[in-house]
Amino acid sequence: MMFTNVELDDFIALYKQEFGTTIDRAEAHRQAMALVSLVKRVYKPMTREDMNTVVAQLNKYD
Repeated sequence: MMFTNVELDDFIALYKQEFGTTIDRAEAHRQAMALVSLVKRVYKPMTREDMNTVVAQLNKYD
């Protein structure tokens, strides 16, 4: 996956804001790739039926 210079600059700024450390472009690219990989592995879209089930279960506890 390719990131634009603007995307990497934004990632570097967010990283510094969150962790207080400045990283170079190579590290930003590595970290961004790892983040995208993680999201791809754990993200699974919900169907409307799944969402309704979750909401119904949450409403039981209100």
